Amino acid sequence: MTDKLVSELQSAYMHFEIYKDIKMQISEHSKEMNKSKHFWSLTINAHLESARSTLGRIYDQNEKNLGIKSWLLEFKKNHLQQEFFEASEQDKFNRTPLKNGEIKNDLKSISPEDEKVNILYKRHRHTEIAHMSLSNAKKGISYFKDYPLPSSDIQELIDRAAAIINKYSSHYNGVNYAMTTFDSQDYKYIFDRLSKP
Repeated sequence: MTDKLVSELQSAYMHFEIYKDIKMQISEHSKEMNKSKHFWSLTINAHLESARSTLGRIYDQNEKNLGIKSWLLEFKKNHLQQEFFEASEQDKFNRTPLKNGEIKNDLKSISPEDEKVNILYKRHRHTEIAHMSLSNAKKGISYFKDYPLPSSDIQELIDRAAAIINKYSSHYNGVNYAMTTFDSQDYKYIFDRLSKP
């Protein structure tokens, strides 16, 4: 279960990284990219859409589906132990003793009580990502535009989910999950080739 959720989160992280990285190349490689505007526009948008849709699944509030909420509730119900609140030898590495009320606060931070989660889940996911709102379409409304989540907010939601998974995994099995790979910068090869005469 954890591996599947981590895989989803890694996908969101890497697609969003590529989205940001390619956008950063526009100023330096605008001449080359302008020769195939259609391709680059679709590529950039595809990575953003993939990150958004995956993040929408990760923050799914339906407890019958796998998401960060159902995962944390499962941990609380079946894996939480008193020793997780106590000091340990593992504290030298990636573990910090839990505090009373910490899980409650973390659950709140991944619920629609949080403004960013509310926009992602109720505004974006329900009307633009998982479903297309007929009512909004008739009115010419886009919640992506009316309730925007800037890149910094999307990154914060990705990082928040990763921090929660790693926090509780470090107690349960001592594992800390990386969100990216050694190949995350291989997109630069494409731009290096484009720059050559």
